[in-house]
Amino acid sequence: MILDEVIKVTNRRVNALEHILIPRTENTIKYINSELDELDREEFYRLKKVQGKKKRDAVIAEEEAKKRALELHVSVEPVKSEGDEAGEEDVLGGQDEDIIF
Repeated sequence: MILDEVIKVTNRRVNALEHILIPRTENTIKYINSELDELDREEFYRLKKVQGKKKRDAVIAEEEAKKRALELHVSVEPVKSEGDEAGEEDVLGGQDEDIIF
């Protein structure tokens, strides 16, 4: 009789482990894994968005730098007047002599 009671208690414990605790633990593990996967996907998406924004900002900055360079290049060049057809030859005041320094 004592042995029969011990066997029944042991069977109840085994059944509780097999049908309640183990499935509950497995479900918890599945849930945690799915949440971690979702967080990984969100982080990957966020990183891709940040990389795209950095590339877009770099392209915009490069275009602005090119515009600035063009503006500086245009403003640095001397503006020739209409009557200045001689150009560089007239720099010495119209003298064609060789100058020795």
